[in-house]
Amino acid sequence: MQKSFLTALLLATTLGLTACDSEPQNKLDATKETIKHKSEQLEKASEKAAEEVIEKIDEVAEIREEHAEEAQEQLDEIIHESEEAKAQAQAELDDAVDAGAEIIEDIKHDSKDSIDAVKAQLHEATEATEAE
Repeated sequence: MQKSFLTALLLATTLGLTACDSEPQNKLDATKETIKHKSEQLEKASEKAAEEVIEKIDEVAEIREEHAEEAQEQLDEIIHESEEAKAQAQAELDDAVDAGAEIIEDIKHDSKDSIDAVKAQLHEATEATEAE
């Protein structure tokens, strides 16, 4: 009777230890599975974040390129307008020089006419005085 009691006690103890031993193993396996799952999720999230960053970089590069093109177009337009303004100013200056030259010629001509008229009057006055 003692032998069967002892055998039953050993059997119960072995089963209890086995049950206790398998419970931590189950928890360990579950934890490993959870870690694996979380690692996969983290990897996917990391890949997604990397893709989003690349997309943002591409967008910023595209926007920068568009702004550079717009700035170049504006600069080209400003240069064109300034060249037109320069040409117009040069034409106006040339016209003013020509007009000034004409005015000087007119003044010279008028002065010569006035001098000739005064000489003629002086000559007439001189002849009139000599005739008296």
